[in-house]
Amino acid sequence: MTATSDDLPLQSDVPALGRGVAVGRFYTSGRWSVKPGHEEAFATAFAESGVKDVDPPIRGLLQRPRLLRDLKQPGSYLSYAVWESREAIDEFRSRADFPAMIARMQEHLDDMQISTLELVLGKEPTDMVLDS
Repeated sequence: MTATSDDLPLQSDVPALGRGVAVGRFYTSGRWSVKPGHEEAFATAFAESGVKDVDPPIRGLLQRPRLLRDLKQPGSYLSYAVWESREAIDEFRSRADFPAMIARMQEHLDDMQISTLELVLGKEPTDMVLDS
């Protein structure tokens, strides 16, 4: 199938790399390879990782983490969250309780990769609020 001009982004939609489209919106993402038979325990550990009821609250978190499972590879998961700034992400990752949050999940994993991302192409939600 050949791409038509309707399939391609307008030149004005293509940002210069490193300049992000939406100022102040950043993402964290995790790729989680779960040990066979540990899927339910991992999902529970992820849900209990402390992002909902942590005290003090997580400054700068605009959308709580979402956990997605690959339909073709049931042991493969992806998570993402939306943040107001890179500084908020760094502050969260430097919390004293962050290593324990990760450790509760890590016992169920073969591998994990955590990334910090910025939007390069696409549109940001306009009315984003912290949700459950």
